[in-house]
Amino acid sequence: MISMVNFMLRLLSNFRGVPALSGKRPQSLRPDYLMDVTRLLPRGQTLLVALAVALAVCCIFDAALAAAPSDAVTPLLGTPYRDDGVDDPAGRHTLFADQSRTFPDRGLNCSGFVVTASRGILGRPLPLDAMRRDRKSDSGPGAAAGEDWDFGYDLILNVTDGLPRRLLVPGPGLPPAPEAVDAARFRGFPLHDAAAWAAVLPKLAPGEVAYAALSKEIKGRLYYYHVGVLYRDAAGKVRFAHATPGRGSHELMLSEPAGMAAFRKAFAEKTFGEKWILLVAAPLPK
Repeated sequence: MISMVNFMLRLLSNFRGVPALSGKRPQSLRPDYLMDVTRLLPRGQTLLVALAVALAVCCIFDAALAAAPSDAVTPLLGTPYRDDGVDDPAGRHTLFADQSRTFPDRGLNCSGFVVTASRGILGRPLPLDAMRRDRKSDSGPGAAAGEDWDFGYDLILNVTDGLPRRLLVPGPGLPPAPEAVDAARFRGFPLHDAAAWAAVLPKLAPGEVAYAALSKEIKGRLYYYHVGVLYRDAAGKVRFAHATPGRGSHELMLSEPAGMAAFRKAFAEKTFGEKWILLVAAPLPK
């Protein structure tokens, strides 16, 4: 990115050195190399300078958007829970379903936490309408499986759209592409399967972030009802960051026994039977 800025600065210096005259004449850049150069009027020079500077500033801004996962997540920890709460790309505290509403203080639900944190982690704007996209047009009003039944699955694919993502699953072999699976049939692995976690956690590379979509059945209907973010901290420990009604935005250390125990307790089976977790990993910006 610095090389791009340097290039723009060199380009500007070249234009500053061109006389502000009309017409054309050969300009010798090196022996035996002639090039016809049309000199710009002062107004044209000013416009080109403005465009070049804007491009350089945009490049620097884009590079600064992405941050280490911990740097993006930590400022959100302790944020109160708000139903449907999310920040939009401009930083407004609003709602997924009603973006005309704003709030003076930040409040996030699990989806809002993932989207808001991911802007910093991935360096992407993540507009809210794109995050709500029903990818397979199978969970809108009147859908046979129920409205928004796979919202969590859709959300983590929308966040990572266009990235070279992969599923984190126990066992050998190459899993299918995350966007190719049938979310009604392939749900990852049982959330309370200790052996599966022991096999999966080492697969999360330091240069990756993983997105989790938790699913359960309620009265015979499947719902992807919760999402979160997994990442490795500077010490190599795997953290799970999310938002819940009881605790707001917080983290659990899944690579530590106490953290995994707290995670399993937070998502106990209760009356709904076995819960599953689908993990989609994507590379961090370099």
